[in-house]
Amino acid sequence: MTIIESVLLSALPIFLMTGSVAGLLAGAILILRPHWLLRAGPIANRWISTGSFDRMLNIPINADSWFYRYRRASGLVTSAGAMYVLYFFSVQIDTTSAGSGYGGMFFETMVLIALLGAALALFVSLIVLFRPSLLRKFESAANEWISLRDALKPLEILHNNVDEFTFRHTQQVGVILVLCSVYTLVVLTFLAR
Repeated sequence: MTIIESVLLSALPIFLMTGSVAGLLAGAILILRPHWLLRAGPIANRWISTGSFDRMLNIPINADSWFYRYRRASGLVTSAGAMYVLYFFSVQIDTTSAGSGYGGMFFETMVLIALLGAALALFVSLIVLFRPSLLRKFESAANEWISLRDALKPLEILHNNVDEFTFRHTQQVGVILVLCSVYTLVVLTFLAR
């Protein structure tokens, strides 16, 4: 077990116990003082719009003219970076020391993806250096604009069904929250021994 795994495993029960204590307090507030929740609702449920983020993502950035103007420099820099990645991931890294099992398979997959990406980058950089006109047809298809407006629309819809249900059934939700929190605390206490 690595140091990171041991730290995460020791921190997990503390994190879950803290969450259970917070759930216990929230449940007690729902049972004893539900009007506090009504006062805290507008503060906790402040709406944050993704409109400005959406507008930023929908501005096209055209870097093609820069790459064609400085094609030798960009081709040389890209090919040097690709060759370094190929060298580093094929010679410098020992994939057998990465571990075994799923972690080792994940690491080897990431190394393979890095090697394939570097090989593709080297190929494209050589085309940019020697025959940039070969990229014109590919460039027109790859530069087709795709808007994220439809994908981000669900983020702009207010979903407050859980809040409405909780405000209608404050004491029942509080009892369920207290019981679940106590159960989690008892189980974690016995597991921590």
